[in-house]
Amino acid sequence: MVSLQNAKTELASANKDIIEFINAFVDEMSFVQTDAFMCSQNEFAESPGEGVVSGFASVDGTPVCLFATNPAVLKGSIGALNAKKITRTINNAVRMDKPLIAVWDTSGARIAEGVDCLDGYGDILRAFTVAYGDIPVISVIKGNNYGISSFVAGISDFVIAFPDASSASASPLVIAAKTGGAEKTVGSAKQLAERGIVTNIADKKSFKKTLAEILSIYSASRETSDDPNRVCKGLKAGAPVDAVIKEVFDKNSFLAVREQFAPVVVTGFAMLAGINVGVVATDVTKNDGRLSSDACVKISEFLNVCENAETPVVFITDCVGTEICADDARLIREMSNLIYQINSLDTDMFAVVTGKAIGSAYTALVSPCEYKIAWEGAEIAALESEASARLMYADEIKKAKDKDKAAQKIAKAYSEENSSAVLIAKSGHFDNVIEPNHTRQYLIAALLAHVE
Repeated sequence: MVSLQNAKTELASANKDIIEFINAFVDEMSFVQTDAFMCSQNEFAESPGEGVVSGFASVDGTPVCLFATNPAVLKGSIGALNAKKITRTINNAVRMDKPLIAVWDTSGARIAEGVDCLDGYGDILRAFTVAYGDIPVISVIKGNNYGISSFVAGISDFVIAFPDASSASASPLVIAAKTGGAEKTVGSAKQLAERGIVTNIADKKSFKKTLAEILSIYSASRETSDDPNRVCKGLKAGAPVDAVIKEVFDKNSFLAVREQFAPVVVTGFAMLAGINVGVVATDVTKNDGRLSSDACVKISEFLNVCENAETPVVFITDCVGTEICADDARLIREMSNLIYQINSLDTDMFAVVTGKAIGSAYTALVSPCEYKIAWEGAEIAALESEASARLMYADEIKKAKDKDKAAQKIAKAYSEENSSAVLIAKSGHFDNVIEPNHTRQYLIAALLAHVE
C-alpha cells in the first residue's frame, strides 16, 4: 500500500518545475490542484499526475481554471487518462463561468496507447469547442506543442507564446525534411506570430503582465486616471496610426494583438474613459494602404474575440481598398468572410475616418457602424481622386503638356467637389465631421450613450 505521504512526495518531485511556473503567474497561495493523484501505468513506468497539473487559481484578482502539461513526465505526452484530466478542467471552467488558461509543453501523443489517445485528443478538442465563445480561452505555448494539440490555437481567443517555444502539427524535423525548410524555424514563435497563429509573444518577465492585461479585457470597465475631455494633440489627416491610437485612447491602455501579422492593420484592445474597446486601425503607409487577404483574416479573427468578450469595436480607417494580387480568389473569399463577420457582429461598432475610406474600405469598415465620424480633410469615395480624374477627364489630361501634373491638379479639384468629408456628411452618410484633436471626446460621448 502506498502511503499518502509517499504519494505526495512523488507528485511534488515530478511536478516541481511546472508548479513553480504556475505559481510565478498566479496570485500568491491561490493555486489549488484538482485530480492531483490521477496516474496511469504501463510496462515502462508510472506517470505521476498523468503529466499534467490542473486546478483553479486567481490571476491579478481574476478567478481562473487552468491546466499545464508537464514535460518532466513522459515529455508531457497526451494519453487517454491525462486527456480526461484536461477535459475535466475545461468543463469545470465552463461550469464555473471562469476563464481557461491552457499551458502547453508536450511532445504529442502517447503512441503506445493507439486509438485510445486519439479519442482523448477528440475529447479535448470537443471540450475546447464548447468553451470557445462561452468563456475566455487562453492558450500558452510554453515549450514544445507538437501534434494534434497544436490545433487548439484555432479555438482559443488568445495564443501567447514564449520566444523559444515551438508549435507544429508534426515534428519540426519531419516537416523540415518534407518541405526543405530549416528545422529551427518550423513552428517557431516568431514564424507563428508572423502568420497570425500566435497573438502575443511574452518572455518570463512580461508573461504575467500580458496575461493580466488580457484577462482585464473581460471586465466591463477599469480604473483610469486619463481625462475623458482631454484634447488630442498633433492629429491631422494622414497621421500615423500609432499616434492616433496613443492620443485617442486612455494613456498606456493599448494591448496589441497579432502585431507581427498583416501590419497594414493594427488590432488590439484599449480603454476609453475606463471602458474596454476593441480597436481596428488601418495603416495607409503599409502595403500601399490596401487590405490583403491576411489583413481580412486578421480583422475577422479579432472581431470574433471582441464578440466573445462582448466588447465594443472602434474602427479607425485610412485605407484605399483592397490590394491587387495574384491570388484574387483568396482575397475574394477572405473579404467576403470579413464582410459577413462585421455585418453579423453582435456588439456596438464606431467608425472614425482619419484619412481615406475608398471603395471597399468604406463599405466594409465604415458603412456597417452605428456611429460614424470623419476628420476634417478626410476623403471618402468609390475610387481614389486621381483614378477618378484620369477616368473621367482622360481627354483633358491627354492634351496637357505635363500629364501627371494635370492629373494631380484635376484630382485635387475633383476631391474637393465630390469626396470631401463635409460634402459626404451633407448626404447623411456621417453623424459628424470633426477636428481631429476632438476625436477622443466624440468617441467617449458616443460610447457612453450606446453602452450605458
